[in-house]
Amino acid sequence: MTVEIDDWTCQLNFPDGWVDLTTGMGLDSDGKESWARDVVQSFNPLDLVASKESIEKDLIQLARAAEKNQAVLAAAFFALGGAHHATFDVQIFGEDGVALSLDEVEKRLLGHKEIVGEPQVSRVELPVGPAVRLQAMYQSKGVFGFGKKLSEAVSYALLVPETSDVLLATMNWSAMEHSDQLADEIDALVPTLRLVPLDAEGNPIPEGGTPDV
Repeated sequence: MTVEIDDWTCQLNFPDGWVDLTTGMGLDSDGKESWARDVVQSFNPLDLVASKESIEKDLIQLARAAEKNQAVLAAAFFALGGAHHATFDVQIFGEDGVALSLDEVEKRLLGHKEIVGEPQVSRVELPVGPAVRLQAMYQSKGVFGFGKKLSEAVSYALLVPETSDVLLATMNWSAMEHSDQLADEIDALVPTLRLVPLDAEGNPIPEGGTPDV
């Protein structure tokens, strides 16, 4: 899955079980419904336990949530049977002339008000460079204190080379019984991340410095 962001591209290699939500973003209601139907048609009907209608509804809600989060790339993990287990998105943060350090990024991640318990934070070395990894539990506020929901997430934050951008890749879930498996999923997924700069005409610039044609 590849998405172009200003003068560079973000690429990730998703294994089986993942659905690209990015293609459903930016569509009107009719477009989202058509997109969701097409996605569900690609599932093996013999494997489905959940109804096609419920999966389509989930997909539409997930695409809308990704839009609300201003994700540049989003995907959802569906287990065999059609159950939605986790959501993954990539967000880009930055302000011209303001370059954050990884220490500052880490501090901001840990300052999230909905974090509960003791988060696990570490520094990791990815193929694209150093990153902050945060695994934590989050509790939504609810309304008047009611309807609070508990979720878990693993986030990777890294500095995009030669820019002031921060890339934040997050996978979140509520299915706590699958936490170990899902944490392993994102820990295997994020190292496939590649950041490819583009020239003035939008062509990828390889490491040698000469655009691909």
